[in-house]
Amino acid sequence: MSLALQSLVALTLLVCAGVASLPLITGAAAPRPDPGMPPGSAAALRVVEAPGGRWYLDGEPIARTALATLLGSTTPPRPVEFLPSAALGVGEVGASLRWLRRVGDGGAVLVLPNSAAAAPAAPPPPPGPQR
Repeated sequence: MSLALQSLVALTLLVCAGVASLPLITGAAAPRPDPGMPPGSAAALRVVEAPGGRWYLDGEPIARTALATLLGSTTPPRPVEFLPSAALGVGEVGASLRWLRRVGDGGAVLVLPNSAAAAPAAPPPPPGPQR
């Protein structure tokens, strides 16, 4: 092996070892609890409403009456994150959010996906002369 090739292999190994040890050198930060929730508080329930009056609690289908019973009986009260379907109208979303706040003891907040990532791209303008 030539001296140039040996130097190149040694440099490659040195760089790889340096990159691999970077987390140890910098001291990776330990995960911290979410500052939005006080320590020891219960996690939020995620409630989704789909078109046709279908409801889901943490990904599982649930009847509206069972959801109302569950939200009114959780001890300690748990906050609700309401994620409405994009197919629902503004009036339906508002009415459902008011209903969740009324039946639940922990309060309910509306959670919307990131509009830039969730919104479909606008269609291109039609070809033709601009006015």
